Amino acid sequence: MAQTKQTKELIALVALLAAAGLVWYFYFGKTKIGSGAASGAGSYTPINAEDYSIILQEWTDAQSTEYKPSGRNIFIAGPAPATPAEAAAAKPAKPLFPVQDQPKPPPAPPLPQLTMKFFGYGTLPSNGPRRAFLLDGEEVHIVSEGDTVQNHIRITHIGNDRIEYEDTETGQKNSTNLEMPPAA
Repeated sequence: MAQTKQTKELIALVALLAAAGLVWYFYFGKTKIGSGAASGAGSYTPINAEDYSIILQEWTDAQSTEYKPSGRNIFIAGPAPATPAEAAAAKPAKPLFPVQDQPKPPPAPPLPQLTMKFFGYGTLPSNGPRRAFLLDGEEVHIVSEGDTVQNHIRITHIGNDRIEYEDTETGQKNSTNLEMPPAA
């Protein structure tokens, strides 16, 4: 028997409506009928209702307390400061370990000494770097700021009446005043 296209569509529609009805029945069609109480696996047990009047009385007692400071600072760890009477009655504690004399630190190294005599200064071009004239016995040395003399003394500043220097080994600073050379 030859079915037409219209009858095939009608059969498919009826089958889909039947499937939709079955789905509706199994998921939404069953109504749960209950007594209004939650149904659970166990039996109903009432809550443990204590007498809260004792707890409320303790709260009111705690709220009515007044703070009375003891004189101790709560932000500093350690015992409270002793009263003058307790301090007078207390005996001085003996040290647990005998006190040993600490070794004295070594003395500071002496200030650096420039063995040369500072007897003058000058500049070569105008506004040029300043040069100092140092006399070492009969020999004259011409130095500028930053130069090293005597292998460990660096010239730091040349002034009008003073030359400043530092020891490169110890870092100590010193200065020497301008000296006039002896008259010949």
